[in-house]
Formats: sequence, C-alpha cells, structure tokens
Amino acid sequence: MELYLKSILMDIKCKMEYKVSFILLTLSSSLNTLASILGVIILLNKFGNIDGWQLSEIIFVMGVAYFGYSITEMFGRGLDMFHNQVKKGLLDRILVRPRNITLQVLCSDFEPYKIGRLIESIAMLIYGIVKINVDWGLYKVFVVIAMILGSVILFFSILVLKASFSFWTIEGMEFMNIISDGGRDVASYPISIYRKWFANLFTYVIPFGCVNYFPLLYLLNKDNAPFWYGLTPLVTIIFMAVAFGVWKYGLTQYKSTGS
Repeated sequence: MELYLKSILMDIKCKMEYKVSFILLTLSSSLNTLASILGVIILLNKFGNIDGWQLSEIIFVMGVAYFGYSITEMFGRGLDMFHNQVKKGLLDRILVRPRNITLQVLCSDFEPYKIGRLIESIAMLIYGIVKINVDWGLYKVFVVIAMILGSVILFFSILVLKASFSFWTIEGMEFMNIISDGGRDVASYPISIYRKWFANLFTYVIPFGCVNYFPLLYLLNKDNAPFWYGLTPLVTIIFMAVAFGVWKYGLTQYKSTGS
C-alpha cells in the first residue's frame, strides 16, 4: 500500500506540472456528468416519473453508479490501459520485479482528473439519501454502504476482466468499454425500466441489478421486498473472485514478446 500511495503522489505531481491541462480535463469530465444529471432532471420534470421511480430515487441510483465508476476510473486506470502494456512488451518488465503484479499494473497510471466527477457523485448520493423516503435504521444504513462498495467492486472487477482479455487479444477492447461505460449508464436507472432479457443480463450475468435495484426495493419498501434484498450487493464479491480467477489464468497463458 505504501508503494501504491507513493506512486499516486508521483503521478499527481507529474500531471500538476501542466496545471491548465489538468483544470481543463477535470472540467470536461465534470461537465460530462453534469449533462447526464441535467438530462434526468429535464426528463423527470416533463414526465414526473420513470416507471414509477421518482427523481430523488433515480438521482440516488445514479450516485451509486457514478461513485463506483469514478473511483475505478481514478485508481484503476492502469488496468484500463493494460492492453497497451502487453502490446508494447512492458509487461515483461513488470513480471521480473519482486512485487505483486496487479499492484504494479495499478501503479502504472492514475487519473486525478476524475476528482470532479467523484465529487458530483458524492453530491448525488447525499441528495438522494436526504430526499428518498426511507425509514432509516442500522440495517438500512448498512445496505446503503453495501450498495456503494458493491458498485466500486463491480466496476473494478469489470476492469480486471478487460485487462485479462489482453492476454488473448489486444484488439477489440471497445467491446469491454461498452460493458464498463455502458454499464455505468445502465446502472444509473432502476433495472426494471428495461426489457426483461436485458434486465436479466445485467442482473444475473453482470450484477448491476444486485447493486442498485434489489437493495433499493428493500430501502423503499416496494413490492414487499424481503430483507435479504439488502444483501444482494455482496454478490459482487463472487463476481470479483471470478474476474481475478480469469486474470490469474491469463497470466499463466502469457508469452513474452521476446524483446
């Protein structure tokens, strides 16, 4: 962990050398998220609700999704760009070092520009928690924490899978971007608004629905949701275990570039 923190500080110092560039990149990232929020507000002001879900509820769901996405964008950039390391033969250098391989990949890049998006996601979470109609108790506080952590674990696991595919192909990474970036947009709304086959895909294969939809049903006491719905974000731990299983298997299949 000390090594990782030192790496982050070095990366921040390097990128802060170009302050104007840093500010512009941070603003552009923030405006992107702001545009999504404004789009939802305009839509809800026009129609009142989406499939029975109110503005505060959707903002809360967006906050959960964007928080997890922003954290992984900031700290998981090395995994996101891992295919370039494989392509350029830089992985060989990582493999001969006496340090954890995953940690070294994470240390290879850091995205401080996403701080604006992270702050916006925290603001959405605070707004949603304050505005949604929930009879708060200790277990429901735990459910909210589990939703937030589950979102982080899920998006991080998707990046691990994306990096793992680089052991077999360094092309076609846009397919995984569809899942990560598209998953963020899918997870920004309750899964019930989508067609059944699509909702099932993003619940039972990629468990976005387990992170936001089912626990939110319990929080809002909708459809007589049982208490165990609040535990569904824990499914992301299994998803992460599968992702790291693929990652470790990919490492055994890697063949050096020879350069």
